Amino acid sequence: MQQSSSTFYTYFTPAGPITVAANGRAITRVALGRVALSGAQAPSELTNLAATQIQEYLARKRTTFNLPLAEVGTPFQQQVRKALADVPYAQTVTAADLASRIGHAGAHRAVGGAVRANPFALVVPTHRLVRANGQPWGEGKPARVRAALLRFEQQG
Repeated sequence: MQQSSSTFYTYFTPAGPITVAANGRAITRVALGRVALSGAQAPSELTNLAATQIQEYLARKRTTFNLPLAEVGTPFQQQVRKALADVPYAQTVTAADLASRIGHAGAHRAVGGAVRANPFALVVPTHRLVRANGQPWGEGKPARVRAALLRFEQQG
């Protein structure tokens, strides 16, 4: 079997730069900002596809993503990402609710850890995870970015 080469490329969007990485079969990372990753710094069919869908999302022409995502992380992290991806556009969920949805009631802290490890910014919508009081999950700049993304969706 031939090894697929990894590539990454930074795309400029109305929300700022977004870096997308792929291995030839799947998207391996989506990061907010300009990020240097391993592999060749060049666009590919997959990174272009992801960038197009992100641009459509930011233009309010798309509410879901249809991208092949690499199966990275633990099975629990993958389960959390799948459940988060299923949260409808502009809707929210708490970590406790998400833990219950995936059959791990009481594992809200583990859900938080899985969300922090999410390598697919925007595409797996961590901004839809909120605290029990409805406030954005997390602290500092990441929480402010999540709040801005959620407002963007809810005001659309």
